Amino acid sequence: MNDAVHDLLGAWRLERWSLEYEDGRPAEFPLGPDARGMLLYTPGGQVSATLMKAGEPAVSFAYAGRYDVRDGAVYHSIEIATDPTLVGKTTTRHIAREGDVLTLSGPDFQAGTGRGQKIVWRRLP
Repeated sequence: MNDAVHDLLGAWRLERWSLEYEDGRPAEFPLGPDARGMLLYTPGGQVSATLMKAGEPAVSFAYAGRYDVRDGAVYHSIEIATDPTLVGKTTTRHIAREGDVLTLSGPDFQAGTGRGQKIVWRRLP
């Protein structure tokens, strides 16, 4: 197991999920600025992400599948998702780590939106 994979293993709590616009518009928060979530990476190569709007568990987003780490990025190959249009897609998320904080950033799920995603996670003990 390489160091980049080892750095991701375990459970992470969502700090912030935002959509950042290329044209400088203010960031948007798909599930609000106080969204909650967990991200899990297993040693066997599985990933699971679940996010929800605070106080409204019926408003949520989740997916699971496999992941691969290379060239400073993690690739999530989505096998199941609450949004069926994401099944079969692979996301690219650039990795930035600072202590127990992990920032994943990359293109939006849909091409041509003029925005990217920035997801900040904190490692759980």
